[in-house]
Amino acid sequence: MPGNTVSGFERRSFLGKVAAGILGTGAVTIGPGVSAVSAWTGAQTNSALNQARPDSSPLKIKRVTPYIMQLHRDSLTEQRNTHYVLCRIDTEEGITGWGDGSSFGNVAPIYTEIERAAQYLVGQSAWDIESIWQSIWQRRGSSHGASVQSCIAAIDCALWDIVGQKLNVPVYRLLGGKLRDKVKIYTSYRWGNIEPTREAYARRTRELVAEGALAGKWRPFRTSGQEPGLQVSQRTLREGVEVVRGVREGGPDFDICVEAGAAFNVPSAITIAKLLEPFNVLFYEESIQGGNALALREVQRSTSVALAAGERIKSRLELREFVELDAFRIVQLDAARCGGITEFRKMAAMAESHFMTVAPHNPNSPVCTAAHLHLSAAMSNFLILEEGARNPKIYRELFGSWEDSPAYWTVPEKPGLGVTLSEAVIRDYGIPFDKSH
Repeated sequence: MPGNTVSGFERRSFLGKVAAGILGTGAVTIGPGVSAVSAWTGAQTNSALNQARPDSSPLKIKRVTPYIMQLHRDSLTEQRNTHYVLCRIDTEEGITGWGDGSSFGNVAPIYTEIERAAQYLVGQSAWDIESIWQSIWQRRGSSHGASVQSCIAAIDCALWDIVGQKLNVPVYRLLGGKLRDKVKIYTSYRWGNIEPTREAYARRTRELVAEGALAGKWRPFRTSGQEPGLQVSQRTLREGVEVVRGVREGGPDFDICVEAGAAFNVPSAITIAKLLEPFNVLFYEESIQGGNALALREVQRSTSVALAAGERIKSRLELREFVELDAFRIVQLDAARCGGITEFRKMAAMAESHFMTVAPHNPNSPVCTAAHLHLSAAMSNFLILEEGARNPKIYRELFGSWEDSPAYWTVPEKPGLGVTLSEAVIRDYGIPFDKSH
């Protein structure tokens, strides 16, 4: 209609601008002045999509530095002299990412693996997370194991942290978005060193419930060391059942998580599982030594109690047999041990195909806790997160703010993982390599 027509010149001018944006030779805006909206195709725009284009910012890695940190914990979950291996990656444009590759007792080898990988990473793009993961995996193919996977984990988490910061979004958005705003946790060993009696455990559990705790883990079937043949003793069975009974009486709705520490043989593990059935425990963790999927399946098939395991499983290749055999029901993946966020996601998806849930193993630093919070928020088969040993003071310092709840933790909303290690923290909690263990 007259007055609504667009001249051929105007049409050609507009299409030319759009084409320029698509080809990366010019920006396109719609609207006048400061209210103009940039079209997503413009090479000079600042949209999230454009930031994600590899050619918009190379995000070149400038430096990769391993650190050994001793982060003190609170009195109930104190683990003196526990050393964490963290990795700091700096980009040329000034973004710093952090990752955790802790696997206790393996500090020096992991630290060395990160140093070895660093020489190949400098100059690469932090965008290329999968490519970097595969390159380290292939380069260290003859030495795969705990140290290599934890090295990859530390680097991988730091890269996700960098990309999240670059795009100005929390990592959970890169994982597909949140399914939950808060993450349920189970407290760790919060009963303390009390008498192993039914009454004492019932009383302490009532206190935990009054504090707000919904779930908790400890080791009720105590052993005096390496029992002959990993056979459970009658005394261990008797005392263990009594304290579990006490916890159930103290918390009728409390989720009981039983740790066995891989201390028993198959017949003993089955005996314990049968004794746990009347108490409707949430899970029975590491009932036997790891590595034998058929043996673990034998225990699982003998009981209605859900077996949990996975902290010793370092990759999807190791997990495959356990999943295919339905050897347990709950997978305890650890992002600091299994190859970081990248591998964790693949392993969680593999577990989901067999209707297994994931309860991340988390005795780690706040950096790995942050990674687990993002993963837990975005996982459809998430069950519960281990509280681990945490120091509220350190968590507040690294997260900026921290609600120390015994029931739920909130997911960080800051860009990246949401943790920052200041120079003061590095100085005050850093451990020299020759003093580490």
